[in-house]
Amino acid sequence: MSAIPGSALFASAGGERVRIVLGLEPAFPSARVLGPAFTAQGAPGDNLALHHAVSNAGAGEVIVLAVGGEREIAHCGEIVAIAARERGIAGIVLDGAIRDRIEIAALGLPVFHSGTSPSGPGKHGPGALRVTVELCGVRIAHCDLVCADADGVAVVPAALAAEVQADVAALEEREAAIIAELRRGRTTVDVFGLEALE
Repeated sequence: MSAIPGSALFASAGGERVRIVLGLEPAFPSARVLGPAFTAQGAPGDNLALHHAVSNAGAGEVIVLAVGGEREIAHCGEIVAIAARERGIAGIVLDGAIRDRIEIAALGLPVFHSGTSPSGPGKHGPGALRVTVELCGVRIAHCDLVCADADGVAVVPAALAAEVQADVAALEEREAAIIAELRRGRTTVDVFGLEALE
Protein backbone atom coordinates (compact mmCIF):
# COMPACT_ATOMS: atom_id res chain seq x y z
CA MET A 1 0.00 0.00 0.00
CA SER A 2 1.34 3.47 -0.90
CA ALA A 3 2.59 5.74 1.86
CA ILE A 4 0.27 8.38 0.39
CA PRO A 5 -3.42 7.50 0.76
CA GLY A 6 -5.33 7.60 -2.49
CA SER A 7 -8.13 9.85 -3.68
CA ALA A 8 -10.61 6.98 -3.22
CA LEU A 9 -9.86 6.88 0.50
CA PHE A 10 -10.39 10.63 0.72
CA ALA A 11 -13.66 10.40 -1.22
CA SER A 12 -14.95 7.53 0.95
CA ALA A 13 -13.81 8.87 4.32
CA GLY A 14 -14.50 12.52 3.58
CA GLY A 15 -17.96 12.24 2.04
CA GLU A 16 -19.53 15.63 1.42
CA ARG A 17 -16.53 17.40 2.94
CA VAL A 18 -14.49 16.43 -0.12
CA ARG A 19 -14.82 17.90 -3.61
CA ILE A 20 -13.90 15.68 -6.56
CA VAL A 21 -12.28 16.90 -9.78
CA LEU A 22 -12.96 14.55 -12.69
CA GLY A 23 -11.52 14.57 -16.19
CA LEU A 24 -7.81 14.96 -15.44
CA GLU A 25 -5.29 12.20 -16.08
CA PRO A 26 -1.88 11.41 -14.61
CA ALA A 27 1.25 11.84 -16.70
CA PHE A 28 2.14 8.26 -15.68
CA PRO A 29 -0.09 5.57 -14.12
CA SER A 30 1.55 5.44 -10.68
CA ALA A 31 1.54 9.22 -10.15
CA ARG A 32 0.16 10.14 -6.73
CA VAL A 33 0.45 13.35 -4.73
CA LEU A 34 -0.87 14.78 -1.48
CA GLY A 35 -0.23 18.27 -0.20
CA PRO A 36 -1.54 21.81 0.27
CA ALA A 37 -2.51 23.66 -2.89
CA PHE A 38 -0.46 26.53 -4.22
CA THR A 39 -2.99 28.02 -6.60
CA ALA A 40 -2.30 29.90 -9.81
CA GLN A 41 -4.67 31.45 -12.31
CA GLY A 42 -3.20 31.39 -15.79
CA ALA A 43 -4.38 32.24 -19.27
CA PRO A 44 -5.22 29.67 -21.94
CA GLY A 45 -2.13 28.88 -24.00
CA ASP A 46 0.18 30.82 -21.66
CA ASN A 47 2.31 29.55 -18.77
CA LEU A 48 3.71 32.71 -17.19
CA ALA A 49 1.64 32.01 -14.07
CA LEU A 50 3.06 28.48 -13.85
CA HIS A 51 6.64 29.75 -13.99
CA HIS A 52 5.90 32.16 -11.15
CA ALA A 53 4.09 29.46 -9.19
CA VAL A 54 7.12 27.17 -9.43
CA SER A 55 9.35 30.03 -8.30
CA ASN A 56 7.13 30.87 -5.31
CA ALA A 57 5.66 27.57 -4.10
CA GLY A 58 7.22 25.85 -1.13
CA ALA A 59 8.54 22.33 -0.82
CA GLY A 60 5.72 19.82 -0.46
CA GLU A 61 3.08 22.05 -2.02
CA VAL A 62 0.96 21.02 -5.01
CA ILE A 63 0.69 23.64 -7.73
CA VAL A 64 -2.91 23.90 -8.93
CA LEU A 65 -3.06 25.82 -12.21
CA ALA A 66 -6.27 26.89 -13.93
CA VAL A 67 -6.06 27.72 -17.64
CA GLY A 68 -9.65 27.33 -18.71
CA GLY A 69 -9.28 23.80 -20.02
CA GLU A 70 -7.04 24.79 -22.93
CA ARG A 71 -5.86 21.62 -24.72
CA GLU A 72 -4.44 22.81 -28.03
CA ILE A 73 -1.34 24.34 -26.44
CA ALA A 74 0.76 22.72 -23.70
CA HIS A 75 1.28 24.65 -20.47
CA CYS A 76 3.79 22.38 -18.74
CA GLY A 77 6.73 20.47 -20.16
CA GLU A 78 10.02 18.92 -19.12
CA ILE A 79 11.82 22.17 -18.23
CA VAL A 80 9.10 23.40 -15.88
CA ALA A 81 8.77 19.92 -14.38
CA ILE A 82 12.52 19.77 -13.68
CA ALA A 83 12.38 23.22 -12.08
CA ALA A 84 9.48 22.08 -9.89
CA ARG A 85 11.25 18.87 -8.87
CA GLU A 86 14.43 20.76 -7.97
CA ARG A 87 12.44 23.08 -5.71
CA GLY A 88 10.79 20.18 -3.89
CA ILE A 89 7.31 20.86 -5.22
CA ALA A 90 5.15 17.78 -4.65
CA GLY A 91 3.28 17.86 -7.95
CA ILE A 92 1.28 19.89 -10.46
CA VAL A 93 -2.44 19.72 -11.21
CA LEU A 94 -3.76 21.70 -14.18
CA ASP A 95 -6.85 21.76 -16.35
CA GLY A 96 -4.87 22.11 -19.57
CA ALA A 97 -2.51 20.21 -21.83
CA ILE A 98 1.10 19.25 -21.17
CA ARG A 99 3.94 18.08 -23.40
CA ASP A 100 7.10 16.01 -22.88
CA ARG A 101 4.96 13.42 -21.15
CA ILE A 102 7.59 10.67 -21.46
CA GLU A 103 10.24 12.91 -19.94
CA ILE A 104 7.91 13.96 -17.10
CA ALA A 105 7.18 10.30 -16.41
CA ALA A 106 10.90 9.51 -16.31
CA LEU A 107 11.42 12.42 -13.94
CA GLY A 108 8.73 11.02 -11.65
CA LEU A 109 7.02 14.34 -10.89
CA PRO A 110 3.28 13.72 -10.38
CA VAL A 111 1.53 15.87 -12.98
CA PHE A 112 -2.22 15.72 -13.68
CA HIS A 113 -3.57 17.29 -16.84
CA SER A 114 -6.37 17.28 -19.43
CA GLY A 115 -4.41 16.10 -22.46
CA THR A 116 -1.21 16.52 -24.44
CA SER A 117 -0.05 18.78 -27.24
CA PRO A 118 3.37 19.37 -28.78
CA SER A 119 2.65 23.10 -29.19
CA GLY A 120 4.41 25.37 -26.72
CA PRO A 121 2.83 28.22 -24.73
CA GLY A 122 3.38 31.95 -24.57
CA LYS A 123 4.76 33.66 -21.49
CA HIS A 124 2.92 36.95 -21.41
CA GLY A 125 0.14 36.46 -18.85
CA PRO A 126 -2.08 37.58 -17.36
CA GLY A 127 -1.88 35.51 -14.20
CA ALA A 128 -2.33 35.54 -10.44
CA LEU A 129 -0.99 33.50 -7.54
CA ARG A 130 -2.63 32.34 -4.29
CA VAL A 131 -6.15 32.99 -5.56
CA THR A 132 -9.20 30.73 -5.66
CA VAL A 133 -9.29 28.92 -8.98
CA GLU A 134 -11.76 26.64 -10.74
CA LEU A 135 -10.79 23.34 -12.37
CA CYS A 136 -13.42 21.29 -14.20
CA GLY A 137 -16.20 23.06 -12.30
CA VAL A 138 -14.58 22.65 -8.87
CA ARG A 139 -13.35 25.65 -6.90
CA ILE A 140 -10.00 25.22 -5.14
CA ALA A 141 -8.65 27.75 -2.66
CA HIS A 142 -5.02 28.38 -1.86
CA CYS A 143 -3.89 25.94 0.90
CA ASP A 144 -6.77 23.48 0.35
CA LEU A 145 -5.54 19.90 0.68
CA VAL A 146 -5.17 18.13 -2.67
CA CYS A 147 -4.87 14.38 -3.21
CA ALA A 148 -4.48 13.25 -6.81
CA ASP A 149 -3.89 9.86 -8.41
CA ALA A 150 -5.11 7.74 -11.31
CA ASP A 151 -8.64 7.68 -9.85
CA GLY A 152 -9.08 11.44 -9.78
CA VAL A 153 -8.41 14.52 -7.70
CA ALA A 154 -9.87 14.97 -4.20
CA VAL A 155 -9.89 18.42 -2.62
CA VAL A 156 -10.45 19.13 1.06
CA PRO A 157 -11.01 22.68 2.38
CA ALA A 158 -8.00 23.72 4.45
CA ALA A 159 -10.11 24.14 7.59
CA LEU A 160 -11.27 20.50 7.39
CA ALA A 161 -7.98 18.93 6.31
CA ALA A 162 -6.87 17.62 9.72
CA GLU A 163 -10.18 15.94 10.57
CA VAL A 164 -10.58 14.41 7.11
CA GLN A 165 -7.02 13.08 7.20
CA ALA A 166 -7.75 11.46 10.57
CA ASP A 167 -10.83 9.80 9.08
CA VAL A 168 -8.78 8.66 6.08
CA ALA A 169 -6.21 7.05 8.39
CA ALA A 170 -8.98 5.24 10.30
CA LEU A 171 -10.56 3.98 7.07
CA GLU A 172 -7.17 2.83 5.80
CA GLU A 173 -6.78 0.71 8.95
CA ARG A 174 -10.25 -0.78 8.52
CA GLU A 175 -9.56 -1.63 4.88
CA ALA A 176 -6.24 -3.25 5.83
CA ALA A 177 -8.13 -5.46 8.28
CA ILE A 178 -10.66 -6.38 5.57
CA ILE A 179 -7.88 -7.29 3.15
CA ALA A 180 -6.31 -9.49 5.81
CA GLU A 181 -9.64 -11.31 6.25
CA LEU A 182 -9.94 -11.87 2.50
CA ARG A 183 -6.44 -13.28 2.35
CA ARG A 184 -7.45 -15.74 5.06
CA GLY A 185 -10.16 -17.06 2.76
CA ARG A 186 -13.28 -15.14 3.79
CA THR A 187 -15.53 -13.66 1.12
CA THR A 188 -16.63 -10.07 0.77
CA VAL A 189 -20.20 -11.26 1.35
CA ASP A 190 -19.15 -12.54 4.79
CA VAL A 191 -16.90 -9.64 5.68
CA PHE A 192 -19.46 -6.97 4.79
CA GLY A 193 -22.44 -8.97 6.07
CA LEU A 194 -24.23 -8.64 2.75
CA GLU A 195 -27.76 -9.88 2.30
CA ALA A 196 -28.36 -13.13 0.41
CA LEU A 197 -29.69 -12.99 -3.13
CA GLU A 198 -33.19 -14.33 -3.62
